[in-house]
Amino acid sequence: MFPVSGTSAAGNPVSFIATFTMSGNTLTVQLDNTSPRNSTDAADVLTSFYFDIVKGTSRPTLTYSSAGGLLYLVRKGATDLPYYYTPQTFTSGSGTASNIRAVNNGDNSWQFRTLSVASQPNLGFGIGTVGNSGFSPNGFTPQVVGQGNTMINFGIYSGGDIEPNGVLNNKYVVRNTATFTFSGVGGYTETDIVDKVVFGLGTNPDSTLTVSLPEPGGCGLLAAAVVVLAAHGGRRRIMAAINADSLEQ
Repeated sequence: MFPVSGTSAAGNPVSFIATFTMSGNTLTVQLDNTSPRNSTDAADVLTSFYFDIVKGTSRPTLTYSSAGGLLYLVRKGATDLPYYYTPQTFTSGSGTASNIRAVNNGDNSWQFRTLSVASQPNLGFGIGTVGNSGFSPNGFTPQVVGQGNTMINFGIYSGGDIEPNGVLNNKYVVRNTATFTFSGVGGYTETDIVDKVVFGLGTNPDSTLTVSLPEPGGCGLLAAAVVVLAAHGGRRRIMAAINADSLEQ
C-alpha cells in the first residue's frame, strides 16, 4: 500500500492510497481518494497514477484487462445522480460499477500506457483519464481520455453528495474508489513493485504527489520524510512524506 497526503493546487487537503495485489498472472491496482473533505474542485480529483515493476532490468508486458468504479453526475445545489457507463454509453440511475477502461477514441475514461522511463515521472507504466501534457511524452491521448472541460470526467473524487465548483460541476466522476486489473505479471512478485509511485491531480496535472524511498544513505531525504517499510500479508506498506510539485498549465 502506498498512502500519501498533501495539498491540492486549489489549496485543499487531499489524501490517496494505492494498493497493489498480484495473484498468478494478474495485477490489481486499487486507487482510493481518502481526502478528509469532499472534493469540490477539479484540482482535488485524482486523475492519473504512475508506477513501475522491475525485476533486474526487465519489466512485464502488461495487458489492460478491466477498470471499474461507481460513477456519479455531480451537481452544485442538487443531489448527485448515479450513472452506469460502458464505452461509450451513459445510463442513468444504475449505481453499479461502471466500465471505465478506455482503449478507443471517444471512450473518454482511463487509458493505460507503457511509458518512456527517460522522461517524467521516470516510471514504466501509467493510467490516466486526462491528457497530462505536462508529462509529455508520458501523457495520455486526448482523443481517448477526453478533451477540454470534459477531460475531468471519470476522475476519482472524495465524498458522498458534493457541492462541486467550476468545471467540476455537472461532470461524471468516480466516487472514492476505482480498481484496475492487468495480466502479464507471471514470474513477478509484489517485491518487484518499485518503491516509487506518482499520483496526478487535475488535468495537466495541476499537481502531483510522489511517494518514494530514499537512496541508500540518503540522510537528507530522511530529514524531510519519515519512511516505514513493513511486510504484512504479502504486501508492502510504505508511508512517506510527499513532494507536491505544482506544474504550470
